[in-house]
Amino acid sequence: MRGTFEERYELQHRLGQGGMGEVWAAKDLQLNRVVAVKFLFRSEGADLGRLERRFEREAQLTARIGHPSVPTVHETGRREDDGLYIVMELVKGRTLSAMLRERGPFPIRLAAAVATQTADVLAHAHRIHVIHRDLKPSNLMLTDNGTVKVLDFGVAAALKPDGDQSRLTKANEMPGTPGFISPEQGAGGDVTAQSDLYALGCVLYEITAGRPPFEIPRTASPLFLIYQHVHEKPPPVTDHRSDLPPAFADLIMRLLAKDPTERPSAQEVQHVAQTCLQPRQAVPSPRSSRPGPQPGLGAGSGSGSDDATQQPPGSLTHQIRGLTDRGEHASAAALLESHLRDTRRPLDDADLIPLRLTLCELWLASEDFTRAYDGYFALGGALRRHRPKTDRDVLTCRAGVARCLAELGQTPEALHEFEALLPVQQHVFGAVDRTVFDTRYEIAALTARGGRIEAAHDQLRGLVSDQKRILPAGDERHARAEALLGRLDRLLEST
Repeated sequence: MRGTFEERYELQHRLGQGGMGEVWAAKDLQLNRVVAVKFLFRSEGADLGRLERRFEREAQLTARIGHPSVPTVHETGRREDDGLYIVMELVKGRTLSAMLRERGPFPIRLAAAVATQTADVLAHAHRIHVIHRDLKPSNLMLTDNGTVKVLDFGVAAALKPDGDQSRLTKANEMPGTPGFISPEQGAGGDVTAQSDLYALGCVLYEITAGRPPFEIPRTASPLFLIYQHVHEKPPPVTDHRSDLPPAFADLIMRLLAKDPTERPSAQEVQHVAQTCLQPRQAVPSPRSSRPGPQPGLGAGSGSGSDDATQQPPGSLTHQIRGLTDRGEHASAAALLESHLRDTRRPLDDADLIPLRLTLCELWLASEDFTRAYDGYFALGGALRRHRPKTDRDVLTCRAGVARCLAELGQTPEALHEFEALLPVQQHVFGAVDRTVFDTRYEIAALTARGGRIEAAHDQLRGLVSDQKRILPAGDERHARAEALLGRLDRLLEST
């Protein structure tokens, strides 16, 4: 399918295909913008009239919602040869399902942001009597600026339809996806707003645990999966993710309650999830699995942070080490930030550089990626005014900026930074330095996140080979690179 239709939309390339139709990127020649166009399939044996009514209902309900996290509907119409179409906002980003395949479980703050924004959409939709009925990771997209977009209202329904709107689901048809169907849906009962919240619980479970609440063998029938949702209790999400804040883990499990009346409201989901977006204490950071410098005085500057244990009790170094040992990175960052603020000395004061780098690492460990980015960016800029680009502290700041961009979802920018940094690191540290290996891994991971799976696979194969030659068998970089390589192998096998 190519060409221009309605003398206005020039089709460019296909974006995807679903149960009802396919979606194309197109250029709106009249307004000089790129849009998404969804076409309805015309398949033999299908109830075309019913499918067209559902397709039209999708456009109507999506337009009715009018929420910034729901794609805007620009126009609907009918092509002479190819049936109905919907022109809507083109959303640029990655679906949560794609991100899971490429990077595994989400950082806590990102999962909490998904919960907060998705619950806000659901609360708004439910207020105007619209339920989604098919919420799942592939229908949630994270845009380049960190906004969650809720996609595909193709099986959505109005809780209170207009008088002339007929039921569009057959009596023996169950809308939704088996792995995300609520117990009441699976049992053939009415679908309500609480059914959407159950599906949200399934989504949050999967993006935090790295696996869905229930799993079945590939050879088993989807009906068995529905049976599990109706009758069985999922294992606690903390069995797979022990570092989740207790309130957030409890929220996820309450969303999965069999009784719809026991599930929290969308407003409560927002309230609990937002607490995870605030600076918090006593929450170990999932970043501890990432090889590289860990928070501690002098991190990144070679100043010997192990000396912290020899400092007298009550000293700044001793207090920060005690907090980080307990996983209280946000508290340690607040303490160190207060100390640096009180010194009132220039940003690039040589004596304070190790402390400022440590502060950025603490922000990273507490998943305050925006502040970490600002810290690395400002310090790196100050240092480059009088230090060469090969200076180790300058390189530490550049790597920190790139890491923060990656965590904030700015994939192209992060990849560009790491690729520019790598040759300088190789020159300064040598080709087989652990820091160089870390950067090569980040480049491969970001290349995969950007959709270039084969290129990322080739990069990782070379990295795995080099690490086996150089690093001791117990270095955790082996497991990290091999795990991602395995995921990419499976992706390539499935295509």
